[in-house]
Formats: sequence, structure tokens, C-alpha cells
Amino acid sequence: MRKIIYLSILILLTSLFASAATKTLSHSARVMLFTCAPGQELYAGFGHSALWVSDPATGVDRLYNYGTFDFDTPNFYGKFIRGKLNYMLSVTNVKRFIREYDYRKIGVEGQTLNLRHREKQKLYNLLEENAKPENRLYQYDFFMDNCATRIRDIVVDAVDGEINFNTPDKNVTFRDLLFPYLTHTPWTKFGINLILGLSSDAKASPYDYMYLPEHMEHQFGRATITDNGNERELVSFEKRYLENRLEFKYNLLYDPAVIFTFFILVILLISFWESRKNIYLKWFDVVLSSIAVVAGLFLFFMWVGTDHSATNYNLNILWLLPAQAIFLFALKSKNKKKRLVEISMGILFIVAIAMQFWPQETELSFLLLIVVFFIRYLFFYKKIE
Repeated sequence: MRKIIYLSILILLTSLFASAATKTLSHSARVMLFTCAPGQELYAGFGHSALWVSDPATGVDRLYNYGTFDFDTPNFYGKFIRGKLNYMLSVTNVKRFIREYDYRKIGVEGQTLNLRHREKQKLYNLLEENAKPENRLYQYDFFMDNCATRIRDIVVDAVDGEINFNTPDKNVTFRDLLFPYLTHTPWTKFGINLILGLSSDAKASPYDYMYLPEHMEHQFGRATITDNGNERELVSFEKRYLENRLEFKYNLLYDPAVIFTFFILVILLISFWESRKNIYLKWFDVVLSSIAVVAGLFLFFMWVGTDHSATNYNLNILWLLPAQAIFLFALKSKNKKKRLVEISMGILFIVAIAMQFWPQETELSFLLLIVVFFIRYLFFYKKIE
């Protein structure tokens, strides 16, 4: 008897789920793109996008979010670093979504999409198909496949005819598009410029700009749909749901360029003190160069050992790894110390010049760090003359 009851409940739940997944929308249904402003957290620093399907007549209130992942995934951090962590489509309701962003003081804008009834139904069906447990996971890519591009692509698939985004080509790279979001967080900019490789400096097309939620919002706002010679706007109505209450301030004293300039002065003072006392702090150079080697090896791993396309072909390895590794060898070597140090200084000098011309984005902080290493190598070179 108990088995029959359990089976009946299971059949009932299954039928309810199936009916919800295949529900036919009424003509009063609407589809809205939500765009969230950048948040304080690193993962939220470039904003967020979500898609809401609402139909009061049928009780549909489904908000689709492609930017979630499961913290209970085995080896979560290892998969995250290697680019093998699957992101997933999660579904919630609009009140919960707005409440969360209100709590985080993040602004939210809504754009009602000007879709025909069959387009709304097709989009809803596609989203529900994506939301199934067997379909909701996907391989995240920062530039090409994220919470914004997934929404862009599924809207394009659902619309009859062709969407014209009417966006001029700004002749910018994928990396360039990030910089306006990093003006108040120079250390984040430093880290991003360090870890992103040459592939991030490829020219982005206007269509590619939409990997950033705010760019997608702007492009949706000016887009038109052309279908059988008829043209209509993609967005019919815009509404601000939440004001942005976050304030981002730039502090010059926390800028890496300022700190590394100060560090150069400290290095000069240490070297001068060593010279006056006729001593050599070998441990200091070992630690300094070892940090650089570990950083260079990490960047190399992010290139060849992960699935992150944005970290491929990273030229920063050239100023972090070869010279410092050779210098560490020189510190332990009994012979040819001078020759090894000359090679190290030569590599740093050539790389510093090359950085002014190579196609990968660099920044002043990297050059300042090269100066730090060069000062210490020159001091050691004079010490062994």
C-alpha cells in the first residue's frame, strides 16, 4: 500500500513538472532582460544579466540566471582554476532576484523585449529546455560563453527574422572593454593584465562587446528586428527597478604603480646599506626571484594546463620567469656567476624594450618590477667583480 502511495505521489509530481515545462503562454506574457550594475565582489565587478518570463494569466514567473555554479562540486577550486568548472542555468522568481540585489545595493535595469507571441513561446520553451538537469550545465568562457552571451544567443535564436544591433565598431580589444570597470580597483586591473594572455588583445567585434552585461543592455536598447521587410525595435519599454547605491572610489596610495615606485626606493636604500656595511642579503634576492619564478610558472600553467582561452599566449612570462630562474641558478653556482647574471640582466633589458612594442597590453607596474629586479642583479654583479 505504501509503495502505491509513493508511486502515486511520484507520478503526480512528474506530471506537474511536465505541465509546467510545457505550459502555453497567454498573449499577456512578457519577457524582460534584467541588467545589474557592477558589484563590490570580484565576480560581480562587470555586472550581471538575467532573463525573466512573466505571465500572470498562467502563473509563470521564471527568472533565468546563467551565472551560477555549485559550490558542492567535487574539487571545486581545482576545477575553477583549470577552467573545468561547469556553470549552470538556475531558475528563481523575480521577487527573490530583486530582493537580493536590493540587499547588495546594486542597481537593476529592466528592458521589456518587443517579441511576438510565438517568439515569446519559443524563447520560453528554449529556456525551459536549457533548465532541465541534463542541459543546464555549460563550460563557462569569460569572453565567449557567459551569463550575458547565453542570453544574447538564445534571444537571437528565438526571434523571427534577424536582429540588427546597430552598434558602431569602436576598434577595441576584449581587454580594452574591461578597463572602464577597473578604474577604481587598480590592483584588480594589475592582476587581470598580468593573468590575461595575448588572446585577450584580439580585436572584438561589436557583437562580441555583449560579453559584458551593460554593453548588451545598450545594444539591445538600440537594436531592431527585421522580418519579411518589416522592422521593429527589440526593446519596447525600459524601467529602473533599483537605484545603484554603491560608491566606488579610487585611492592613489593603493595604486600598484605608486607602491612599486616606493618599493624601488626601498630596494635602493637596502642596496646602499648593504654596500656601506659590505654585506649581502642573499636570502632577500632568493625570496624576490623565487616569487617571480612561481608567478611565471603559474602563468605558464594557466596557458597550457587549463581550458581558459583568455589566459593563452601570455607574454608576461618573459619578464617573470627566464631571468629570475637564471639568477637563482647564479646564486647557487660556483662558476660563471658573472656570465649568468649578465644573461639575466640582458633578458630583462630586452624584454623591457620589447614590452613597448609587443601586441599584448602591459602597464607601468610591470616595468617598475623589472627595475626592481635589475637593481638587485646589478648590485650582485658588482659584488662579485
